Order: sequence, then C-alpha cells, then structure tokens
Amino acid sequence: MSAVDTSEMTDILNRIKTWPVPAQITLARHILESIERKSVIEPPPRKHPVSDLIGLLKTDGPPPTDEEVERIIEEERMRKYGG
Repeated sequence: MSAVDTSEMTDILNRIKTWPVPAQITLARHILESIERKSVIEPPPRKHPVSDLIGLLKTDGPPPTDEEVERIIEEERMRKYGG
C-alpha cells in the first residue's frame, strides 16, 4: 500500500468511528460482499478429457512393492536433505 492509500484509509476509518456501531457493521458487510462478488474464480478450462489422461504414466512393468517405495522415498529424502 502506498502512503496515499494509508492516509486515505486512516481518514476513512477516523470518519466512520463516529458512526453508530450498526452502521459500521453494515458498511463492513457491504465491503466484504463486494469483495466476495469480485473474487469468484472460474475454474480453468480443461484442455484434455480425463479419458485421454488415464494411463499417461502407465508403464509396462509391475507396480513397485512397498519395500521399493520405501527405498525410493528414503533415497529422495537423502538427495533432498542430505545425510
């Protein structure tokens, strides 16, 4: 926030401090509702159908065993964090 924004916000806050509490709450609700309306995010469009993505990482080999997975995880931890 710039100094102008901070000064302007301070001025507004000082002015509404004199308002009755219900009016302050109403203003706060209006501000939050206006932000909520602006912040609705549209999900990104899908580029590929899920059916095309299924099996993308499939290999011809069997899945790793629990022991192999534990070994891979431990190797990656050692690579990332050192020993």
